Amino acid sequence: MRVVSIGDLVVDYYYKNGKLLGINGGMTSHNIIANLAKMGINTAVFGACGDDLQGKIAIKSLENLNVDVKNITILNNVRTRCFHVSYFDNEGKLSFTSKKRCPFCNNKKWYEESLIDTSDIIKNINADDILVFDNLNNKNQIIIDCSVNKKIIDLGQYFELENLADKEIIYKLNNKFEIINFNERVSKYLIKRLNLNNNTQLYNILKPNFMTITCGEEGAIFIYEGIEYKFNLMKKGDSIDSTGAGDAFISSIIRDSIKNNFVYNPDLFKKWYENSIKLTTKVVSKMGARGHINSLFKIKKVKDECTCDTFIYNERKKIKRCNININNLETRIINAINSPKSNKIAEIAFNENNNCLFIGTGGSYAGAYFSAKVTNLLYGCNTYSMYPRDVLYRNNQNIDKVILFSYSGTTNDIINSVKDFNKKDIYIITKGEIQNVAIKSGILKENIFSYRTSSNKGKERGFLSFEGTVAPAAIFLKHYLIKNNYNINIDTFIKESINNWNKKIEKLINKDFINIIKEHQILNLFRGDYTDSACYDLESKIIESGIFNCIIHEKKNFSHGRFINYENLNNNCSIYFKQKSTSKYEQELLKYLSDNIIIIESNYDGILAEFDLLIASQFIIYYIGKVMNIDVSKPKYSEKAMKIYFYKGEL
Repeated sequence: MRVVSIGDLVVDYYYKNGKLLGINGGMTSHNIIANLAKMGINTAVFGACGDDLQGKIAIKSLENLNVDVKNITILNNVRTRCFHVSYFDNEGKLSFTSKKRCPFCNNKKWYEESLIDTSDIIKNINADDILVFDNLNNKNQIIIDCSVNKKIIDLGQYFELENLADKEIIYKLNNKFEIINFNERVSKYLIKRLNLNNNTQLYNILKPNFMTITCGEEGAIFIYEGIEYKFNLMKKGDSIDSTGAGDAFISSIIRDSIKNNFVYNPDLFKKWYENSIKLTTKVVSKMGARGHINSLFKIKKVKDECTCDTFIYNERKKIKRCNININNLETRIINAINSPKSNKIAEIAFNENNNCLFIGTGGSYAGAYFSAKVTNLLYGCNTYSMYPRDVLYRNNQNIDKVILFSYSGTTNDIINSVKDFNKKDIYIITKGEIQNVAIKSGILKENIFSYRTSSNKGKERGFLSFEGTVAPAAIFLKHYLIKNNYNINIDTFIKESINNWNKKIEKLINKDFINIIKEHQILNLFRGDYTDSACYDLESKIIESGIFNCIIHEKKNFSHGRFINYENLNNNCSIYFKQKSTSKYEQELLKYLSDNIIIIESNYDGILAEFDLLIASQFIIYYIGKVMNIDVSKPKYSEKAMKIYFYKGEL
């Protein structure tokens, strides 16, 4: 299912006190789509624009929001429609005018008759597409009349109705739309024009399933099954610019209607209205119809030319968070292992009789898993790496020590999972500030091992954890090397590992391999021996970035029937982690997995391989993002998802 806007593309020019601020894509139906795309809804545009710079920016403004733009027709020797919004600051109050003529040269870059190809659009519309319109021009009407899709219209102006007979107006709207949204001035015009008494009569004549009317500072009206529901404006927030408020209002209504499968329950209307007001409040606090979504495109004037005619646009290079995090990884890890608190791990009195939980979530789980394995090898005690919620569903009576892994040190799940443990038995590995972590978590200050230092305060941003995964593992690796009297300089080991995998992975992850993954739609990851931490980490990063699906297989367990999925569903595309040594079984397995496989083989065995491959995992996800030209640390997600992301109640 997609929500699809129909119509010619428009570029909005924004000015303040006679100075050009920038430009952005515009037009009501496309603004609605932009809002819905930001909400995580699958969207597309069917429209037309010119082959000029304005057309390119109109398309890019939607493409940047992950709107499907492949059905936009670019017409040669056509000027893209331009609209001009001018703001004036008068004694602290901002007013604005909107017009089709440039305020500088008074020229009009606008064509009246729509240039969309109706037959092409009708042919390419999917049966479950929801179509969004903002006017009733002849071409739109053809699509409205010839399609059986759910259709939504937002009418904010009535000038196109003035030359139509009453019967024509009713024909264009009657029984054609799932939802109709009117600006109050349009509904009042139609009530007067059609000799009606009220909004309910208008609803009964036009027969949408659901009708809404925006009334500015008076609130809004919903009408369903002939009953009117009036909602007064809630507390008015600061308003800079009302442009796009109506577009945002109906966008929220569409989102809530989709969530409820277009079942209109009056008990939900108040909540729907409140959701709309939340969004419109954001919109009016910014300048421009899409100011709350993306920044204006900054353009430069060409000498002796008006910016409405031609201009220079240099696209700002996007700085990917993933790039920043991977480029700082070496420095951050080495700073972590050389921090004063990193040596305090030795003060945790592990012994062979201990039962210890190592708890992490997200990217921290791989660090917890690695550290549990190190501790088991060093002391022979029972170690269990677990997710926070799993801890609550087990008998923890004989647990002696709990080690938490949290980059911030205040992750709610982590802290909540140990609420019933003795505080003296809980330790936390973090980059959080010790005083802050102690206050928020209740953990004893002496049990907080923070690798934050005065010269290493900077923290990663983004959904994927690099430092937060590797730094805690590196601290436990250092402890392992010291305890075993290894003649290895850990700083050098980390630098060589990073340098090695940076070069190797760049060669292994290329467009051909990415295309193979896309073809198979899934990626198999093989773990076992000393490769588990890397495998769990990579699976987490791939899933969190939202680029592919993947399945983890324990190498021997794969032989117990999991190959059936591999073969029957054509899922034979794999990344295989291995230490330097190769067992006899592994030789046979690799022969079987000979097609479409990348083997990530360490130069080491044992725990050194486990850590080395964890470094490799960071570069695999980095180069996948680089080849695909996406920022894997900044995935697309819905507002709904944030409710569970920020959930802080009982687990």
